[in-house]
Amino acid sequence: MQRKGMDMEKILIVGGSSGMGLALARRCLQEGAHVIIAGRGEAKLDAARDGLGRPGALETAVVDVSREDEVAALFERIGRLDHIVSTAAAIEGAYRLLPDIELSAAQRVVESKFYGPLLLAKRGAPKLPPTGSLTFVTG
Repeated sequence: MQRKGMDMEKILIVGGSSGMGLALARRCLQEGAHVIIAGRGEAKLDAARDGLGRPGALETAVVDVSREDEVAALFERIGRLDHIVSTAAAIEGAYRLLPDIELSAAQRVVESKFYGPLLLAKRGAPKLPPTGSLTFVTG
């Protein structure tokens, strides 16, 4: 029997509680995938989960991808995966006029957009099959 869509594929979407990540989670669920949406905010994850429905095919995970211990623990909990996607960005306070930007806000962006994907690849790649993928949205 030939598989259709994404049946039985397990996909981790970091940043899956809003924006592009949420839209991707919705589409993957429609295609038959098992989806794990992850992010820093439990309340946002809960709201996304409730909005997406599909409780048997959807999980949530609270994680700060800039912290290696949390990323390692996430992959220990998840186990086998087929695909990893990250759209996450800690942008609070970073998109202001230049004189108003605080260095700490800019550092959080770098941590989430550079170190986050680095740690996801380091800890997640060993969980992927040869046909798996890592996709990082950096814009």
